[in-house]
Amino acid sequence: MQTRAMTAGALGISGSRVFHLAGQLPPPPRLAVVGSRAAERRFREAVGPLVEAAGNVGWSVVSGGAMGIDSDAHRAALAAGVAQLVVLPCGPDQPYPPHHGPLFEQVAAAPRSGVLSCQPPGTVPTRGMFASRNAIVVALSRAVVVVEARPRSGSMITARLAATKGRARAVVAGSAGAAVLVAEGAHALAWRGEAFALRAAARDWLGAVLRGDTLPPPEPKPWPEHLHWLREAVLAAGPAGLMLDDLASPRTALMALVEAEALGLVVERAAGRWALGG
Repeated sequence: MQTRAMTAGALGISGSRVFHLAGQLPPPPRLAVVGSRAAERRFREAVGPLVEAAGNVGWSVVSGGAMGIDSDAHRAALAAGVAQLVVLPCGPDQPYPPHHGPLFEQVAAAPRSGVLSCQPPGTVPTRGMFASRNAIVVALSRAVVVVEARPRSGSMITARLAATKGRARAVVAGSAGAAVLVAEGAHALAWRGEAFALRAAARDWLGAVLRGDTLPPPEPKPWPEHLHWLREAVLAAGPAGLMLDDLASPRTALMALVEAEALGLVVERAAGRWALGG
């Protein structure tokens, strides 16, 4: 794919990072569609009606190009002619997952659609980059819908990050994570296998979002006590930034970094390197 460099400011988001775009940036408002990679079939069947509803009322779709719900959203947008954006955690020449390369080519060639790479050419994805990618998905969207989520999952972190950024949130009811998010204030979309009903419910919710029926961003949170060790590690890393491999348990560190980024406490300043937010 041929790409062109774009600054964060040109994308309408804060920061000084440079991104690479193949195709076009779809027009706002944009709806982020996220969910499990190993989603149940009944939830995957909800993606098409949601994407169609968004397109019917003038919304574009944003997702992360992953397996499961993400790729279902991209394929549904192609089928329905809905403008869309794939946001990749890697360099433009390192598509992830690799077997979705042809799908990304199709999106880049579709009208008013594109593929945005969050890292420079040659950068292969690392675990920390996926959390950063999810933050970009949220930043580029007006609202987020979670199609399926487990209580401890990346989709839940993305939904909570959306709340901190003042984005409207909805969930397709039925998964364990959806119940938690509804309890936290997300709008529930009933799904009983009836595409017409889900399209209507989604259109109503998106209309309410455009009318301004959203909550303002909450006040910034202090560092939770259980993450104080991470703050010290980031500070100790200095200007170069903290890398996962600098820590004794990268897996534990990744979960902590994802939580800290959702709270706005850390940001990925460079590929795979984390610094204090703000």
